[in-house]
Amino acid sequence: MPRRLFVALALVSTLAIACDKAESDALPSVRLGMSPRDVRDRFEPGASGSWQTRVGVGDDTVLEWNARPAARARIVDARFEFHLGMLVAVRAHLEDPVAKDSISVTARTVTHRAPREGGVGSSVTILARDCPTHREEAEGLAARAARGR
Repeated sequence: MPRRLFVALALVSTLAIACDKAESDALPSVRLGMSPRDVRDRFEPGASGSWQTRVGVGDDTVLEWNARPAARARIVDARFEFHLGMLVAVRAHLEDPVAKDSISVTARTVTHRAPREGGVGSSVTILARDCPTHREEAEGLAARAARGR
C-alpha cells in the first residue's frame, strides 16, 4: 500500500509541475501567487528599468515596470496585477517575436502569447483562473483555446 501511495503522489506532483509550465516559460522569474515584494525582488527583465506602483479598484494593486529607453531588454514593459496581495495577472511586451496567437490553459492559469501590432515583438498575458477580477477574461481565453483559436 505505501508503494501505491508513493507512485500516486509522484504522478500528482509531476502533473502539477507540468500544469504551470506555460506560465513559467513565459516569464521565468515570476509566478502567480507572489507578493508585490517578491515580484520586485525576483523579476529579471534583462536590463535596467523603472518601477511604478498604483492602487487599483478595491483591494487591487498594480506594479508596472518599463525598460529604460536605451536598454536592450528582452522584456520591454510589464504590468503585474495583484488582488488581496497576490499576483493574479501579468501583461508584458517582449522583444522576441511570435508567429501567431497561442493560448495555453491549465486548471489554474491561462497564458496568451500574441504578435504585437506592427510585427515588432510579442505580448504575453498570464491570468489566474480563480481570481474574481480576471475570471471573465481568463475564461474567455480558455474558451477560445477550446475552440482551437
